[in-house]
Amino acid sequence: MNGAMKVIIGLLLILVGLYAYFSNWLNGFFGKQFMVMLKLIFGNIPGLVILIGLVVLLLGFSDLKSK
Repeated sequence: MNGAMKVIIGLLLILVGLYAYFSNWLNGFFGKQFMVMLKLIFGNIPGLVILIGLVVLLLGFSDLKSK
C-alpha cells in the first residue's frame, strides 16, 4: 500500500471513530442502540478505531516523505 492510500485510510478511520463517539448525541434509534451494542461487544471501540487511524495516518506520512 503506498503512502497516499495509507493517509486516506487513516483519515477515514479517524472520521469513523469520531462519528461513533458523537453518535451518542444523536436522538435516532440507530445511534444509541448501535453504540450500546458496540460497547457491550468490543468495549471502547471508537477509541481503538481512532488510534488505528492515527497509526495508519502517520505511517502514510512517513511513506510519503521517504519517497
